[in-house]
Amino acid sequence: MRRIALVILTAVILWPGAVSGHEVPDDVRIRTFLKPEGNRMRILVRIPANALIDILFPTLPQSDWLDLKQIDGFAAAGAKVWVADLLSLYEGDDPLPEPQVLAVRISRSNDASFNTFQEALKHVNGNRLPSQTLLLLNNASVDALLETPIHSAYSDFSFEPNFARVGVRVTTKLAFLPPDGGVQQFEYEGDSVPFHLNPSWRQAVVHFIKAGSEHYLEETDYLLFLLCVALVFRRFQAVATFLAAFAAAQSFALITFFGLAPSAPWIPLLCGVLIAAAIVYVGIEAIVAVPAEDKPWPVAVGTGLIFGSGFWFGLQPVIQFGGVHGLASLLAFNAGIVLTEISALALLALAMQCLLRFSSAPRVAAIIAAAIAVRISWHRMLDRAHTLSLVPFSFPLMNPAAFTLAAMAVAAALAALAYRLWRSYLFRISGATLAGSSELAGWRAESARTVPKEAIRARGRSDVVRFT
Repeated sequence: MRRIALVILTAVILWPGAVSGHEVPDDVRIRTFLKPEGNRMRILVRIPANALIDILFPTLPQSDWLDLKQIDGFAAAGAKVWVADLLSLYEGDDPLPEPQVLAVRISRSNDASFNTFQEALKHVNGNRLPSQTLLLLNNASVDALLETPIHSAYSDFSFEPNFARVGVRVTTKLAFLPPDGGVQQFEYEGDSVPFHLNPSWRQAVVHFIKAGSEHYLEETDYLLFLLCVALVFRRFQAVATFLAAFAAAQSFALITFFGLAPSAPWIPLLCGVLIAAAIVYVGIEAIVAVPAEDKPWPVAVGTGLIFGSGFWFGLQPVIQFGGVHGLASLLAFNAGIVLTEISALALLALAMQCLLRFSSAPRVAAIIAAAIAVRISWHRMLDRAHTLSLVPFSFPLMNPAAFTLAAMAVAAALAALAYRLWRSYLFRISGATLAGSSELAGWRAESARTVPKEAIRARGRSDVVRFT
């Protein structure tokens, strides 16, 4: 009886693995076309056959070659489960009905028939591969034509990605063909947030203000930087001046990178290193209590250029969701960041003031808070620098206008740094001069109090006699 129970338990444990089609593929690339026509939305999808995880495609006897004579029904079932069921489309705020699979074709993964909508439509409605074709599962793709009813081709359509579950790393390329012409291209990895397929400028602005705020709050680097700023600049006027200069420099860098659109892989890593280094620098200023409140803008300009460059690499993957309103999306993203900066810095400054006011050792509390930020950022800087050292260097291609804009940004950063160093040098010189003057004045006052007047007069007469 125990043996029977053990056999049943073993079968129950192993049964799901026995019926699964195959392993989850590591890299999946999906191609999708969406085109509203009249009262219907036509959808074309190419997905790798090995991404249809639960589908057991038939193979030829004693081999791994696909049996193309019997494969159409399996391909249609896979398109239903892993394509139609995962497509989430909206017309306005209303979800569209589940698309119906009209046709499927098995093709080679390197087939070039899915470059345009018309080519893909012709391919899906065309001839099948010859039954004697030798094709492995990992080299095959399922091409599907689907359709769902809509009210109007000119409605506001949006899309919710759900394909991330079909592979470890899933990249989707989606093309939307609006009825008035043109093509909106999107490419994303995994499942992005739902997005409008042909957004208006108002929709783009609202979306990217929210995206900028969320991006800022997701990165602890930015909050650590604001903490150090709140510890360095205590007065309201200094904080306001810092924020104004920082926001201006950040906006300049963000717009500059929007025009340059650099693609070298080492640039975002370098920005990460510089952001961590900027936090370390401001944190050290908070620890050593460098008097920077009189001129906060040099620090703000230098760090603003660094952080603005880093913000671009947070915006770059998602700016495509603004459609044709790229500049409006960028400005809205920047506005969301600035509004979040102001709110977060106000809250951190208030919290620091309360902590320092009610602390028995406010200076020690400020040093500890700054030291924690410096320690975290220092380790991040070293880790990112190590990663950067592993990436091969290649100079990004730029046109003359972009190169001029980049040179202006670098010149502005160097000018801010030079001004900062010059101010520090003048402060040290003036401090030494004032210290020497104070010491001399104190020595004269002390001499006047301790030396009798008669001795001074007698010394004066002796000097006169000696001179004569």
